[in-house]
Amino acid sequence: MMSRAFAALLLAAVISSPASAQFWKKKTPQVDDGEAYRSALLAYQAKDYPEALRLLQPLAKSGNTPAMAQLAHMHEFGLGTQKNSSEAYKLYQKLMPLYLNKAESGDAEAQYQIGQLHYAGKGVPENIPEAMLWYEKAAVQGHLISQYKLALLYDTGEQTPRDAEKAVAWYTKAAEQGHTNSQMFLAIKYFRGRDVETNYDKAAHWFEKAAENGNAYSQSVLGFMYAAGQGVKTDKQKALHWYRLGAEQGDTASQYDLGMKLKSGDGVTRSLSESAQWFRRAAERGHSAAQSELAGMYAKGEGVKRDAVLAYAWYNVAIMNGNYPASKPRDTLTKTMSKDDLAEAEQISSMWKYGTGMERIDQ
Repeated sequence: MMSRAFAALLLAAVISSPASAQFWKKKTPQVDDGEAYRSALLAYQAKDYPEALRLLQPLAKSGNTPAMAQLAHMHEFGLGTQKNSSEAYKLYQKLMPLYLNKAESGDAEAQYQIGQLHYAGKGVPENIPEAMLWYEKAAVQGHLISQYKLALLYDTGEQTPRDAEKAVAWYTKAAEQGHTNSQMFLAIKYFRGRDVETNYDKAAHWFEKAAENGNAYSQSVLGFMYAAGQGVKTDKQKALHWYRLGAEQGDTASQYDLGMKLKSGDGVTRSLSESAQWFRRAAERGHSAAQSELAGMYAKGEGVKRDAVLAYAWYNVAIMNGNYPASKPRDTLTKTMSKDDLAEAEQISSMWKYGTGMERIDQ
C-alpha cells in the first residue's frame, strides 16, 4: 500500500490550491451576492486579502456558502487576518449541513465538497472512506474532479484497499472529459504496463491529449515517442516540436533532449550555441546528464568559450548528482590544469549545493 505522505503529495495541488479553497460556485446566485462574491474573488486573486476579507465577511454571515468556504480557508491559513484554526473549523462545521441539504437532492458539486471536508478533516474528523463515498456519488454524475480524486485514492490505496481496475476506470472517465493529470497518469500506465497491458498506441494517444493541454512532462515523453517511433510514426519534426514546448516550460528532460538534438543536428539545423544554452538551463536545475554535456562543451569550447575551470566544476557537480562516468573526462581534464585553476574549480563546484551560481569567481 502506498504511503499516506506520497498520496497526500499527489493530491496537494487539488486540496491546497486557492481555486479549490473556494470550494464551489453557486450556479444561480442572487445578483447582489454574486457580484460581491466575484469582487471578493478578484481581490483574493490579486492578493488583496484585507479587501477580500472585508467583502466575504457579510456574505458569509448571510449564509453564502462559497463565501463561507473561502473565508474559512483564509482563517485557516492566515490570509488577510491572523491565522485562526478554531474560527476556520467553526465555519467548516456550518458548511456541512448546507452541503448535505443540496447533496441529498443530488447536487454533484455539494457531494464533492462533502467529500473534501471528510478527506481533509475540515469541520469533521478526517474520514477518507467516507470521503470516497461522497466522491463516488458525484463522480457517477460526471463530476470531473471527483472522478480524478477517486482514481488517485484507488491508485494509491490511501486508507482503502488499492484497486487498480477502479483506478484505471476513473482515470479514463476523467481523461475523456479532458482532465490533464488523468490523461497523463493513464498514459504512464499504458507506457509502463502498470496495472494494464503495455500499449504504446494508447500511451501516445493520452500523452498527446495531455501535451496539447500544456502538460510539460507529457510533452517531453511525447517528443521521445516521436523520436523513437514508439506508438506513433517516427517524426523528427514533431519530436522537436514537443521537446521545445516542454523545454520552454522548464522540463529538464525536454531541455536536455533538445540540447542533444541541436548538438548533433538530428532533424534540426545544428547549433552548438543554442545546444549549450539548453544544457545550461537543465544543468542549473540539477539534470546530471546535462551538467556533464555542458562540462564537455566548456572543455572543448563548443558553443561556449573554452573554460577548463567551468568544465571541471560542472563535471564535479554531475558526479555529485550521481553521474559517475563524468569522473573520467574530469580526471583527463585535470592533467591540463594549473593548481590555482583546480582550486578555483573545486571551490565553485563545492558551493553548488548552497545555491551559488556556476560562474568564475573573478568574473
